[in-house]
Amino acid sequence: MTDRSCDIILPVCDQFQFTKNCIESIIARTTTPYRIIVINNGKNEDTGIYLEDVRKRLGEKILIIKNETNVGWVKALNQGIAASTAAYICFQNDDTVVTEGWLEKMISILEKDLKVGIVNPSWEGRPEHVSIDDYGRLVEKKHRGDYIETDWARGFCVVLKKAVVDKIGNIDEIYGLAYFDDVDFSVRAIEAGFLVALALDTYVYHHRNVTFFQVLKGGKWNALHEKNKLIYYKRWGRPLNIAVVLGRDACAGNALEKIKGSIFYIARKQHHIDIWCPCDLSGVIRHTNVRIKKHGVFLTRVLAFCEFLLNMKKKEVKRYAAVFILDKTFGNLVKRSGLLRDAPLYADETGAGFEDFMKKRADEIKEDTKRRC
Repeated sequence: MTDRSCDIILPVCDQFQFTKNCIESIIARTTTPYRIIVINNGKNEDTGIYLEDVRKRLGEKILIIKNETNVGWVKALNQGIAASTAAYICFQNDDTVVTEGWLEKMISILEKDLKVGIVNPSWEGRPEHVSIDDYGRLVEKKHRGDYIETDWARGFCVVLKKAVVDKIGNIDEIYGLAYFDDVDFSVRAIEAGFLVALALDTYVYHHRNVTFFQVLKGGKWNALHEKNKLIYYKRWGRPLNIAVVLGRDACAGNALEKIKGSIFYIARKQHHIDIWCPCDLSGVIRHTNVRIKKHGVFLTRVLAFCEFLLNMKKKEVKRYAAVFILDKTFGNLVKRSGLLRDAPLYADETGAGFEDFMKKRADEIKEDTKRRC
């Protein structure tokens, strides 16, 4: 029988009601074997009393680790990882509320797709008039069993295979209390050969930054965010905005298969890609960082040209860092226009080696962003 046990690592810090709501939702809505590893970074008396009550109720299904001082989110997660013995690990914020079957559905994705190492639930889109539980049921009914590859797992609720930690190690404590640690962890996992997925059929409500804003009052949270962003960018480079324009021939057979590989390669490097094309790629290329803009050949060229015109007026970080065109007629037109003089333009007229060309140039541009941080 497959081991589906999961250790849910839950750092908490003086947010009693949020902590209680989170834990009670886990107890009520989780059927797969689990243990909650609570890392208590705070001193709140009500929280301590509540956790002791939960210990009496759950017994071995909860482990409480008490820190004398607030060691922060990152170190708390690593404490939990050290105490974990399960096949799966979950990083959970205490300002979340889970819905029915949340953990089971995400573990099912990890079991079904051996390439996927990390899974996030969905967290956006709920109308205010719809309850958390009702929205969870709506999402499951609409997307049952479906998921999409994504760039990185947002740290509010992350389920991963223990094998990921075994291969890449713990969360990097260079990020201090929090921020960009989850992005860095995801990128390291992707570089090691794992994929990150978003479970479209699973909803977890997130209040967002309740503990961080309490601990990092004033402008401290923003200062830490900016500091850690710079650490991350110097290590991995800035994510880029990239445009790809495909002609009709590029959307067929082996040509598309090769281009698809390059698109996924670039998206897994955290870049955002707009693809203009005359064919429907929505079922072929599915990634949260990829937007497909399907139109007829003529309209594709017109709309892409207009977008490039607008691109010139954007700030540098918002502009396309590179444009790749596999459409001889349109490529020649854009070159003659001088429209993209502020952005690298790569139009390969033969298609030979185009996919490797895209990967190489995207990597070169991103590498340059590290030096400019």
